[in-house]
Amino acid sequence: MPELPEVETVARQLAPALTGRVLREVRILDPRLRPFDSRGLCGRTIEAVRRVGKQVGLYLGPSAGRRPEILAVHLRMTGRLLFVPAGVRGPARHRRAVLRVDGGRVVFCDPRRFGTLRRAASEREILGPAVDPLDRALTSRRLAALLAASHQQVKVWLLRQDRLVGLGNIYASEILFEARISPFARTDALDAAAVRRLHRALRAVLRRAIRCCGTTFSDFQDAHGMTGSYQALLRVYGREGEPCPRCGGAIARVVQQQRSTFYCPACTPDPGRHRHPDKRRAGGDPRLRKP
Repeated sequence: MPELPEVETVARQLAPALTGRVLREVRILDPRLRPFDSRGLCGRTIEAVRRVGKQVGLYLGPSAGRRPEILAVHLRMTGRLLFVPAGVRGPARHRRAVLRVDGGRVVFCDPRRFGTLRRAASEREILGPAVDPLDRALTSRRLAALLAASHQQVKVWLLRQDRLVGLGNIYASEILFEARISPFARTDALDAAAVRRLHRALRAVLRRAIRCCGTTFSDFQDAHGMTGSYQALLRVYGREGEPCPRCGGAIARVVQQQRSTFYCPACTPDPGRHRHPDKRRAGGDPRLRKP
C-alpha cells in the first residue's frame, strides 16, 4: 500500500496540473464507488492539491450555497491517479472514476478496486486525532508525549494511524533502524535521547523517500505512470540475512502483529524485557531463529 512518501509524490505531481482548473464532470464507473455523492462538485475550482495523511486531497473552493470541501482519494493497494491532457488518449483498463477539468481529466485506475473517494469539510475530518509526521506541530516534545501515553512496542505504535498518520511497514522499519531503536522497545520506556533520534529519523527518512518519488516493489506508480526509486536505498526492509550496512551483522526478519519487521540485532539494542507478542503464531520467538 502506498505510504506517506508515495502519496506525497502523487499530490505534488498533480498540483501544477490541476490547481486553478474548474471541475466540470465527475463520472463514477465502478459500482463499488457509486454510493459516492458527486452532487455540487461540478463548477468548483480546484484551489490546491495536497496530501492528507495517506490520501490525495483535491481542495475545492466554495460555490453558491456550499463551503469549501476536500475531495479525498485513498489509493489503497493498487490505485493510481493520472492526469491526462485534453486530446491525449488515457488508460483504458481498470478505470474506476474520471474527473474532467478544463484542459484534461484525472483518471482513477485501480485493478484491485480497494481505493475510495470521499468528501470532507476539513483535514481534521479525514485525519481524526492523528498528527502528520512532517507537520511542524510534531515537535520532539509532542512526540514524547504521544509515545508516553501508550504502552506498546514502538514498531507497532508507528503503524497506528490514530497517532501518526501516513506511516506504513516499510518506513517504520527504516526509521527505527536509522534511530538505533529496537522495534521491541516500549513507547513509554524511551528516554529523551531516543525520542530525539526518532524525531530526526522520521523527518530524514520520509524526506529522502519523497525525493526519490517513493518506493515501488510491485504496484505503485506516480501521476506520470513512473515507479519510485527509494527501494534502492532501503537499508533493512526486505534484506533478511543480508549484512547490516552499519555493522555487518545479519539483518533479521520478525513478525509483529502479522507484519514483517526488519532490523539488525547486532547494532540495534534490544530491551529484552518483553517476549515477542506473535511468538506462538510464528513458531517460537522469531528473534531466536537463525536466518
